[in-house]
Amino acid sequence: MFSALIKRNIFSSWFALLVLGSLFLYQCSPRTGETVQLPDENGQAESEDESVVDARCATFESIPRGDRYIESYVLYRDFLRAGDMEEAFGYWRQVFKNTPAADGQRWTVFSDGIRFYEWKLQGEDNENKRAEHIDKILELYDLIGICYPQQFAFSQGRKAFDLYYNYRGHKSDKAVYDIFQTSMDAFEEDVQAFIINPYTALMVRLFVDGEIDTLEAQQTAMKILAVVDLYGDVEDDAWSVVKTYAPQRLADLEVVSGFYPCEYYLDKYSDLYYDDPKNCENIQLVLSRLLWGNCSEDLEIVTRLRASMDEHCQIPVTASSLVRNAYEAMREGRFRTSINYFEQAISEEVDLHKKADYSLTIGKIYYSHLRDFPKAREAALKAAGFRPNWGEPYILIGKLYASSGPLCGPGTGWDSQVVTWVAIDAWERAKQIDPSVSGEANQLIATYERYMPSRADIFQRNVNEGDDYFVACWIQRSTTIRAAVN
Repeated sequence: MFSALIKRNIFSSWFALLVLGSLFLYQCSPRTGETVQLPDENGQAESEDESVVDARCATFESIPRGDRYIESYVLYRDFLRAGDMEEAFGYWRQVFKNTPAADGQRWTVFSDGIRFYEWKLQGEDNENKRAEHIDKILELYDLIGICYPQQFAFSQGRKAFDLYYNYRGHKSDKAVYDIFQTSMDAFEEDVQAFIINPYTALMVRLFVDGEIDTLEAQQTAMKILAVVDLYGDVEDDAWSVVKTYAPQRLADLEVVSGFYPCEYYLDKYSDLYYDDPKNCENIQLVLSRLLWGNCSEDLEIVTRLRASMDEHCQIPVTASSLVRNAYEAMREGRFRTSINYFEQAISEEVDLHKKADYSLTIGKIYYSHLRDFPKAREAALKAAGFRPNWGEPYILIGKLYASSGPLCGPGTGWDSQVVTWVAIDAWERAKQIDPSVSGEANQLIATYERYMPSRADIFQRNVNEGDDYFVACWIQRSTTIRAAVN
């Protein structure tokens, strides 16, 4: 009866619909990661020579008697709005086969096609059929870019996004990375935020695995950082997610000698020194990073850091030669050498407090310089073993966990947020055993309580506040589910 009603009203509705332009564009929302929407449907196609028409982009006007498919178009759209996917799909196929570009002003038929094949995927268990449906979705993204060249950058980015988050394994990571690369190049400075995080994650992984060379990885990293810097002041949720993920993920490549130029380290670390020029830990960190980045000794900031080091980071006169060598190596950016010296010093030292200090320093080197979080935690726990009532090791462990959002997830969402639970657990323990660190611990807890999963997210996962939860990734720790503090 409903079908008959739609058909009975079709001829009175289609003309008004086309005149008013009420053709709704399906919004392609990812199931994982950031929310992404297709552009406004009012985007106009670039003018082309109408005497040359790609059959894949045929319109109601570009083929003989093409207007006969207007009825099928309006019918499928009406059924689609009513949620009758089966009926809508049959009419959509007629339009797609003959006049896929509809009136030539919008890409509705293609984006609706993506919606239809996503619907088909939901109920399909046969792997061959699933692969066919995914291929059709990817083809439709390509057709958007072919028939509407001004949407090429977006359609390729959205295609790569779906492959990364929704259809992982359908194509190789290198192939998906190349599609992201194509989209980035086509966007130029108008890059959309949804591309950056998966593109960054793939680049880092492929470089580490040897699938792209150093030069390409360097160029890509600097291109991503330039885009993030360009949108640094944009107040937008999507760009906020990017800014908390991409720079941290790219920082993992600092461990590769010569990967980043001196300018990278100057931009990233200089303010840390200028904001607190008497802080020995900051002085050591900044100087070691600049030297690691092959910055010249003649730079003014390097000269000032050297002087500040002599004034605020004096090594106790009672320190052994091993300890002196360890600190000197750290200052010069020879981090693994420094660790070796500290480990030797621990083995020869009898004072448990000194053993703890050296172990925690090793943990900080692994954290700040070598980006090896499991080994940083191992060293911090070793320090805690030497001094059981010392809170500093747990402050570091909490920071390790809190910094793991980009490692354990896409930078936002559940997988990236659950790390805050174990981080806060570590800081709570720190202040319980050592009141002297309560100020720092409380400040960190107050900051990260806002980034825990929301009550809505917890509800959607069919779990409850107060339940036990196991945080996987490298962390491998049990915790308690809590909701974000507003």
